[in-house]
Parts: sequence; structure tokens; C-alpha cells
Amino acid sequence: MKTALITIGSTREYIDPVRYISNESSGKQGMSLIKGLLKKNYRIICLHGYLQIKPIISKKIKYIFTPNAKIMLQEAKKNFKVDIAIFNAAVSDFYVKSFSKNKIKSKKGLTLQLINNPDILKSICSSQKKPLITVGFAYETNNYLDNAKKKLENKKCDFIVLNYPLKNDFIFNNNFNNGGILDKQGNYYEIGNVSKTVFANKIIKHILEISND
Repeated sequence: MKTALITIGSTREYIDPVRYISNESSGKQGMSLIKGLLKKNYRIICLHGYLQIKPIISKKIKYIFTPNAKIMLQEAKKNFKVDIAIFNAAVSDFYVKSFSKNKIKSKKGLTLQLINNPDILKSICSSQKKPLITVGFAYETNNYLDNAKKKLENKKCDFIVLNYPLKNDFIFNNNFNNGGILDKQGNYYEIGNVSKTVFANKIIKHILEISND
């Protein structure tokens, strides 16, 4: 039985014990990918941030809670000896330089200094013993393909799943996705605006095709 590593959900970077930096990722697309991989008889290691959806319960799935980027990277490095790795989580790009142990009192303004988080996808793809197939995700709001190509070249993964809004509608926390697949040969395969289940199945089909599975 083959094994897949997948990251899903959103991470949080706390400013103080109450406030944090995060995003609207629900985990729905990631859970659809897990469902599709189970149907292909994969064992799954799921590194998940915060979810707005109930997880699938199966003996084939190992869930590991990774609330922020640093912990997610640590767990990815411990568990990346797999057949495929799909980095679907919406990881916060920054963390706050000076975390306040006490709640910051309300005042007229607050200036935060943000530091770049470690790049999980790039770190795993640059490893000598990286997974056989690595998949990244890119949510873009402008210059969709150009930005996705730059990310693909920078991360060195096998292909990027490009997501972009349709008619100014955000794809986060709903049942539909929009976008396509860009491979390292420069080929782009448009999937379109479909349910997240269909979107996941298209991604898995592409993975199986390039792995000859």
C-alpha cells in the first residue's frame, strides 16, 4: 500500500494570547483530496492546521495537528518519506517578531513587525530524499499563470495546482474551486469552476498518470 502525505487547513500565528494572523481556508479541498486518495487505496498522513469541516475517520489516516508553519515543517520533515506529498494547507507566510504574552490593550494604533515563515514546500522539495511526487498549491488574484510559473520554478515541485477567483468570488470556505494544473514542462491543464470533489479527483488523476500508477 502506498502512502501520501497531505497538508490541509489554515495555520495561525499569534500576536498575543487572543489575536492571530490566519486566513479563510476551511480544509474542504484537502478533505476532498483525502477522500479521493482513500478510494485509490492510499495510506494517508495528514498534517492539518485549523479546520472548519469534520475530518474523515479511517484507520488508513493518521492525523497530526500542526497549528503553525514551524510545527508543520517539523512534522513534514519527520514524515516526508512517502510516495506522494500534497501541500494544500494555507500556511501563513509571516509570523509576528514579538509575541506578547499578555493581551495587548486596545489603543489607537498598533504596528506589527512580521517575519517570513519557513517555506515548507521548498524545504521538502530541496531534500535529497524528497517524495516521488510533490504537489504545491498557488492561490493567485492577478497574473495567474505567470505567478504560478514563478512559484513552480522556485519551489521545484512536480506540479502546481493553480487556484484563482471567478468573477470576484473567493474560493475559500465554499464547495467549489476554480483553476487548473501547471506542470514543470510548462503545460497547463484547465480544470475550471467545479465542485471541490471533482477538482480533487482531477488532481489525483494527474498524479496517477505521471506516476504510472
